[in-house]
Amino acid sequence: MNFLDVRNQFRDYFLIERGVTAKSYRTVTAHVQHLLNHLGTQNFRKVTEENIREFLAASKREKVWSPKTVRAYLQSFRSFYKWCQIRGYVKKNPAQNIEKPKLPRRLPRCLTKEQAQKVLSHAQNYPWNSDFAQSRNITILYVFLFTGMRLNELLHLRFDDVNLKTDEILIREGKGKKERIVPIHPTLTRVLRNYVRQRKERNKRSKWLFTGVNSDKRLYEKNVHEICKKIVISSGIKFSPHMLRHTFARLACDENINLFKLKEVLGHTEISTTQIYLSVSKKGVKESVNRLELL
Repeated sequence: MNFLDVRNQFRDYFLIERGVTAKSYRTVTAHVQHLLNHLGTQNFRKVTEENIREFLAASKREKVWSPKTVRAYLQSFRSFYKWCQIRGYVKKNPAQNIEKPKLPRRLPRCLTKEQAQKVLSHAQNYPWNSDFAQSRNITILYVFLFTGMRLNELLHLRFDDVNLKTDEILIREGKGKKERIVPIHPTLTRVLRNYVRQRKERNKRSKWLFTGVNSDKRLYEKNVHEICKKIVISSGIKFSPHMLRHTFARLACDENINLFKLKEVLGHTEISTTQIYLSVSKKGVKESVNRLELL
């Protein structure tokens, strides 16, 4: 039995029963196909634990794979072969007993408050092609910096998800398919109101909050990265959408926000993920140390 013979069955299980995204399905199947190509076979049932170990070791050695990449491939193999076990195609999951490499603990890269202000200033003064593009692009940057929203969450925001009466945003496409409500900061409220006016003037009726200038289709990752790239060049400050999310978290910690509240705003599953921002919040640490009566 070949891999191609079961791909459609695996797709239905992965997308419908487990509710995983199409992007994740494509990643898993691409990883499995990569393994089978390396082994010179399409018979997935013949793959052994030793085959997977050799593939990962060779890839790390020859392609200089990072621990993160190795972990991603290993997780894909575990997911696929877990399904194979359920269906009775294999008796044992060949990836189950292979340990994931530990990830180096890196601090999140953030902008300072001054840098974030400079980014917004350059966005406001940048020669965008239209008033709508200017308002939309500025709003996108403000949403990142005032909510800590993930890029994918922003791209899937619907117009009706933003409630300017209650100052709340409903995030439907959160990580792990989890919904959450994010409060809207008063500064962001003003920016959003201006953007809503621009939408009305352009007679925009799309269900998506952020659309193309001449289209009602939602924006895609490359569109937002292009917007950021323009401001990176203009301001001389390197940043990405995810870096703006980190910046929100750091600035929130600087203002001594309750970590459990920040966890809910960011959509973290574990508080330990949120706690890492304490390591980059110099202001909060300095103020705490300065209040100590040591001697």
